[in-house]
Amino acid sequence: MEKETETIKIEPKCSKQIEETKCICSACGNIWFYGKEEVRESKLDNMHNLGKSMMCCGGCFPALLIPNKKGIDLNKCPKCGSKAIKKEIIVHNV
Repeated sequence: MEKETETIKIEPKCSKQIEETKCICSACGNIWFYGKEEVRESKLDNMHNLGKSMMCCGGCFPALLIPNKKGIDLNKCPKCGSKAIKKEIIVHNV
């Protein structure tokens, strides 16, 4: 009698995965990438501006002197400014 052998594939274990978003502009064809760090910075800038606006509504005069932060618009092409973009998530195994 022959013994049945089971083949087990051993794949290299990836220690880290990097996830980023690939954007393609439909208007000019520009391709760019952004990661979760840019998303975090954009959200923090928007929260800063929201907090400043709420302080101004409450009558806090010094809040008028706080400058607005210019956040990165991740839904707009940095080259031509078009909002007609396509996004896809890319995962890299490192």
